[in-house]
Amino acid sequence: MTAQYVAVGVDGTLTAVRALDWAAQEAVRRHAALRVVHAVRDQDEAGPILASAAARIHSHHPGLQVETASRVGGAAEALVRESDGAALTVVGNRGLGGVTGLLFGSVSLRLAAQIRSPLLVVRGDHRCDDGREVLLGLASDAD
Repeated sequence: MTAQYVAVGVDGTLTAVRALDWAAQEAVRRHAALRVVHAVRDQDEAGPILASAAARIHSHHPGLQVETASRVGGAAEALVRESDGAALTVVGNRGLGGVTGLLFGSVSLRLAAQIRSPLLVVRGDHRCDDGREVLLGLASDAD
């Protein structure tokens, strides 16, 4: 089965915007749709962040098919579910965090441990168009 989309998690932070930009570029390269996912406590919270993300992508990549999805619950759980059919899942390395991050750990680390599709973690302090490749391959032989 060929994946039809690149998934990206957004939360309104600058790091998430950088992840969004990377994900959009990857979707264009792969001729895939972009699925923008925002995890919320209440469904009504997602509107402004998703609308802003979609507007940014439409202004930079007018021909790219963009889907937005809000998911009630934790970010890691939402992105694990969204990654099942994704060619790639993209997240920033720092989110809203705070006490929740201290209690439950990094979303990117939890995703690296749980998803079965490729994961790209974008650092917030690097440009996504500098032309350098970053690759990391990990295999788990644990039974």
